Amino acid sequence: MSSQRKVLSNTLAQFIGKFLTVVASLVIVKIITNIGTEFYGSYLTTYEFLAFFGIIADAGLFAIAVREMSKQPQKSEFILANIFSMRLLLIFGVMLLAGVSAQFVPSYSPEVKLGIWITALSMGLTIIAGTLSSILQARMKIQYFSGSLVLGKIFLAAIIFVTYLKAGFTGNLDSVLGTGVFFAMLWAGVISNVIFTGLVAYFAGREIPIRLGFDFSWWKKIFNISLPYGLALILQTLYLRVDIIIISILLGATSVGIYGVSTRVLESLLILGVFFGQAILPRLSAEENNHYKIQKTLKWGIEILLICSLPLIIGISKFAPQIIKILSSKEFLSTPEFFGSDKALLVLIPTIFFAYFNQLFTFTLIAKNRQKYLLLVNGIALSINAILNIILIPKFGIIAAAISTILCEIVVFGLLTKEILLHYNIMPLWTKNIKIILLINFILWAEIYLTPIGQNLCFAMVIGGLTYFGILWNFRKHFLLD
Repeated sequence: MSSQRKVLSNTLAQFIGKFLTVVASLVIVKIITNIGTEFYGSYLTTYEFLAFFGIIADAGLFAIAVREMSKQPQKSEFILANIFSMRLLLIFGVMLLAGVSAQFVPSYSPEVKLGIWITALSMGLTIIAGTLSSILQARMKIQYFSGSLVLGKIFLAAIIFVTYLKAGFTGNLDSVLGTGVFFAMLWAGVISNVIFTGLVAYFAGREIPIRLGFDFSWWKKIFNISLPYGLALILQTLYLRVDIIIISILLGATSVGIYGVSTRVLESLLILGVFFGQAILPRLSAEENNHYKIQKTLKWGIEILLICSLPLIIGISKFAPQIIKILSSKEFLSTPEFFGSDKALLVLIPTIFFAYFNQLFTFTLIAKNRQKYLLLVNGIALSINAILNIILIPKFGIIAAAISTILCEIVVFGLLTKEILLHYNIMPLWTKNIKIILLINFILWAEIYLTPIGQNLCFAMVIGGLTYFGILWNFRKHFLLD
């Protein structure tokens, strides 16, 4: 199998796994939003607050581990053992920091403050699973990680559904935080992550023995390499999530719930770009010293991301209200006097295009050992997003957060593109393949917006999907061969 096909199959395995995971996650969103906006906002706040601390515990070590194991496969056991030890120490410190920090946020309810301690356990288990999966990623066997994630998420959806039924909810009840249901749902997340981590450990252990390593001289060396990227990841997480944090502090749990539904949909779509970047990283790392090959891989990656991003933007822009209604309830939809989740999603959708390419360019620069530049880029993005949110959210509400998010992605895209063009000749991009991609997407746009197909979401998904992938299949040799 060609290396490009391996990248695609690896990405596809992750995508299928993530698709099933997203389905389970959206079932969870549907269940919890039926309880009420305040309840869902509080539930979401516990996880969003932990997202920043989770990246601190990563410290950029996952991507560096994959890169190093791809370059030096004979040292994989040594690399994983030491990375695992470093991450365990980081997890313990960060979990403690997160739990303590939450107690000093005055706008958080006692339930949210206690809930963050519980979700910290979930975060720790997730990071352990991610650490062990680096060997699967380096050897392009990520389907085992994806399958484990799906099983864990299905279990979580099932136990939350049972909890919901046992509680006997029949309508939107915002005042159930103190009933124990809130904590039961958070503990369900911990149990599902125990299952997920256990399965990943089993599959990783089939590749190499899982042990702890304490080569402190190597720790110092690898930490110096990973630190710029780790800080860049922290800043990236902040600029992507600072809006939720500021909304939770300034506007409260209900606004977090409204905005959170749209961001959950967006995050479910953006993960495909992350998966593709992770899948292509081993190839980019292996080709680091072959300028011609890495440029060819980069151009190919751009084409694949155009194929993935454009139809998502076209379809979701058309059906944003229907999607939000399916995933939540009517109280999350916009009215003439109310900016709801559907309008927030509509504003956020173009983010997909820029975010996908930002992930590809980020992993390309990691392979190029340009982590320090990523730190600068994400620092600029965080400054812009934080300032815009602090100034505009109190006056304009969640629409300001949505607009700030896309503006920051555009800034990051421009800065990363500038750096990529300094190192690689990826121009001109107006090739036969690009023309084919644009033509197929124009046909899809016309089909959805100019024919009766666009009147029904399910019908449009089936017919539009068959049209899009049917035409694409006819040109598959243009995109799949070395």
